[in-house]
Amino acid sequence: MIKIYYTTDTHGVVLPVNYANNQTVPIGLLSCGAEFKKDGNTLIIDAGDTIQGSPFTKYMWENLDECIVAHVFNKIGYDYVTLGNHDFNYGYTILKKYVDTLNAKCVIANIVDKTHQLKIIPYDIRECEDGTKIGIVGAVTEFVPIWEKPEHLENIEIKDVFSSLKQALELIKNKCDVTICIYHGGFECDIITGEVLSNTKENVGYKICKELDFDILLTGHQHMPVDGADLFGTFTMQLKHNAVEYGYIEIDGKNIKGEVRKPKNIAVEISPSLKQIQGEVNKWLDQSVGKFNLKIEAKDKLTLALEGSLLANFCNQVQLDYTKADFSCTALGNNLMGFDTSITIRDIVAAYQFPNTLKVLKVNYNILKQALERVAQYYALVDDEIQISNKFLKPKITHYNYDFFSGFYYTIDISKPIGSRVTINTPLDKNKDYTLCMSDYRATGTGEYDFYSKCEIIREYSENIQELIIEYIQKHKNLMVDDTRYFTIIK
Repeated sequence: MIKIYYTTDTHGVVLPVNYANNQTVPIGLLSCGAEFKKDGNTLIIDAGDTIQGSPFTKYMWENLDECIVAHVFNKIGYDYVTLGNHDFNYGYTILKKYVDTLNAKCVIANIVDKTHQLKIIPYDIRECEDGTKIGIVGAVTEFVPIWEKPEHLENIEIKDVFSSLKQALELIKNKCDVTICIYHGGFECDIITGEVLSNTKENVGYKICKELDFDILLTGHQHMPVDGADLFGTFTMQLKHNAVEYGYIEIDGKNIKGEVRKPKNIAVEISPSLKQIQGEVNKWLDQSVGKFNLKIEAKDKLTLALEGSLLANFCNQVQLDYTKADFSCTALGNNLMGFDTSITIRDIVAAYQFPNTLKVLKVNYNILKQALERVAQYYALVDDEIQISNKFLKPKITHYNYDFFSGFYYTIDISKPIGSRVTINTPLDKNKDYTLCMSDYRATGTGEYDFYSKCEIIREYSENIQELIIEYIQKHKNLMVDDTRYFTIIK
């Protein structure tokens, strides 16, 4: 019998610690890996987004000259990994350091390394102890160039996922007993009903299962739990992010079964060197950088979308101060976050997790209206009660595509049809151009804000927004948070 342990979207959560509140909990790569029982018929696989996304990785890349995450992968005994879109966030040199440090093979069929320096292969065939031959193919969502800084991809060409996987499968399927696809992408359709949820090529997992004949498809990217399902004869699975769970799969002849498991053990073995780094990380995270004049409470996403967010206001406050743009917009992550009056680096990196930079776009009244109409799609009326629209919940939870604006006032009337819900209350000149600052991620047009990609870029900055927030708080020390309510929701 063949056993597979699988993780994905671990985002550098290595140690069994919840960095948001410093409470020890059984999550993280070490907690998961402690439960992996490996022999000659076992494979350990990861589906990407590994070296970015946690306070640990931020500290690691800024202060250390080695990839500790890769060392942990080696200690656990990973056999195969593929790359996720966030693994490109720090550029080619860092990506190469990660891959070079790994003992695992990095399989990724839809990437061409123009310099031929990355230790990657499109596929591999592993013969297990019992003689079973397993073919493994990898791929990353082809949307990476849409999100990533061009300079990070100068040496990289990212090709069409489906055709790359199809070609690789053709080469291995007659040489293997079992074929596995590791895909850092998700599902564009509801896997139960088949309902189309997205018409882009960001996620093509449903198409892969329907039109190719892999035995197993292990997915990532969407952070959407799929507890093992048969989809057109392919066994498929997806996990939540941050190493809070792992997949366990058994292959017995033609029978494939699996389940999602949550690690149980906190008391995992941590090497002295890793304990030292953990102490350094915690000391760095607990540095106080300043104080707010009021506490920012953690509230659920719908409440924030109805009442406004002090945290979003503060992020916009920082962006406007730095860029001097007319208006600003920002989004919050999927996690619930609040700040006490005393602010530490831990608070900041937990609240703003991604290494985005800022861009200032030339916009007009019509662009602002389109953006707000996109925001207005967040709301749905069900039995006269306001709910979050499935458009932001399926196929992936994307609260981070709801933008909060500062600098002008607007009203959203949910009783009106989508596309005509917004009134801009501030008297703006419809014939005038304005400047709007936002993250470089949003400026690409991602999240169905396509119109931004056609706007002229007035200014762009290389400084990380996390760093800008830290510097802003350190500069002002005692901060008055903008508590203006810029929008009103009616029904």
